[in-house]
Amino acid sequence: MDKKLIEKLKKLLALSKSPNPHEAALALEKAQQFMADNGFCQDDIDLLDIGEALTDSVLSSAATPPEYMGWLLTVITLAMGCKALIGRKQVVFVGSAVRCEIAAYMYDVLARQLRKQRRDFIRSLSKRTLPKNRTAKADAFCEGWIMGVNSRIQAMKLSSREKALIEKFKEKHYPSNSEQKLRQSKQCSGQSDASNAGWRAGRQAKLDHGVSGSATATGLGETKQIDAG
Repeated sequence: MDKKLIEKLKKLLALSKSPNPHEAALALEKAQQFMADNGFCQDDIDLLDIGEALTDSVLSSAATPPEYMGWLLTVITLAMGCKALIGRKQVVFVGSAVRCEIAAYMYDVLARQLRKQRRDFIRSLSKRTLPKNRTAKADAFCEGWIMGVNSRIQAMKLSSREKALIEKFKEKHYPSNSEQKLRQSKQCSGQSDASNAGWRAGRQAKLDHGVSGSATATGLGETKQIDAG
């Protein structure tokens, strides 16, 4: 839908709430006519404040991304009060337009830091470490890192109405979404030490002012995969 049309409708609806009865009635009449002329329906009105924002990249472009990618998305969506849809090249955040923009920015910043620190952690391992154990320890480090970030972020509570509108937006714009399968990390010796090292590093992750807070964002939420078609 044309963004210019949406912005014009928003202005007309805002004027329709004017304390001046004559001005409000006139604006409402214009808004109703504008909706009729441009094919707006009630769903369009309900979803005016719901939008989406895309990230610059993904933490992993694998067909089955690592589970810690889902953890990071959950931490961010809980913090910003939105939902995440996973694609092979990007992640889409759906919810309040402003909060989604911040969520996408947070993801890009944190994913960039985590990718670098994962590489640095792998380089720090003994050369005698088997490839499968190297991956398992690196996964544990990443999981610990995200929990360290999580301990600094406060969750945002959403009203039942906003939750319903987000779901309606997803159904309208991404009707073919399927659940994204995530690769679970494997067990290995030294896994706990790797996780603790990650947690300490995650506590030092750079977060913009305004998203830090008490440790209330817990648990793993659901993520969706963007329909490739």
